[in-house]
Amino acid sequence: MTQSSRHTVSGSPAAIVVDADVTALRRTAEALEAAGFAVTSASAFPQAKELLFSTSPDIVIADIKLEAFNGLQLAAYCARSRPGTPFIATHDTYDVALDAEAKRLKAAYVVKTGTCEGLIRTALTLMHARRQGFDMVRRSYRRPAPVQTVAQVAASSAEVVDVSYGGVQLKLRSLPVEPTAEAPPVSFDIVFPELDLSLHAARIWAVTDAARGGWLFGTEFSQNDSQQLQRWRDFVDSVG
Repeated sequence: MTQSSRHTVSGSPAAIVVDADVTALRRTAEALEAAGFAVTSASAFPQAKELLFSTSPDIVIADIKLEAFNGLQLAAYCARSRPGTPFIATHDTYDVALDAEAKRLKAAYVVKTGTCEGLIRTALTLMHARRQGFDMVRRSYRRPAPVQTVAQVAASSAEVVDVSYGGVQLKLRSLPVEPTAEAPPVSFDIVFPELDLSLHAARIWAVTDAARGGWLFGTEFSQNDSQQLQRWRDFVDSVG
């Protein structure tokens, strides 16, 4: 059986909930909504994978038992396609091996209860940690980039959204393959043609750009010489 439902609340963190047990799925979704989450639910692995492909969840919660698949397979896919997105794997009982595998995939392991109290507590804790992480990522003061500032990432053209001394936020215009099939590379060179400047950078977060079918992602400069970085800082200072 497959089911999908969306319960959206403006400004609420978005959660994807996956469980082959429709009764448990409904109970979990209702508990999360009561805690302030906007919930999208699915009862099958392929559908959940498609949701990860087409939406930008703030957290994913999946039961380990998903018929022919399991929630830890979804956790592995989430780690590749949505790096940094909190993931909770749920199960009817505690299992040492499953807990260890969840930890390896950087997912939390929560035993199901009728009240969902432990699940909600874990979800809120992970969301709080995620917000703190974004605050740290954005510690460098950012300025909106001049209109139509572009950069080259691999074989793709990207729009520069904002700039700072330590990094840049980019919006991919196109990719050589399907725009949302794969996240931008983890480590790459960014070429700024108008500045005649190339800087090495690392991706620190990425989300799909639903409106344009590409990716919006933040970077941090690394392994560049001081002259390159000074030229970049001069450019940032020139941005009004």
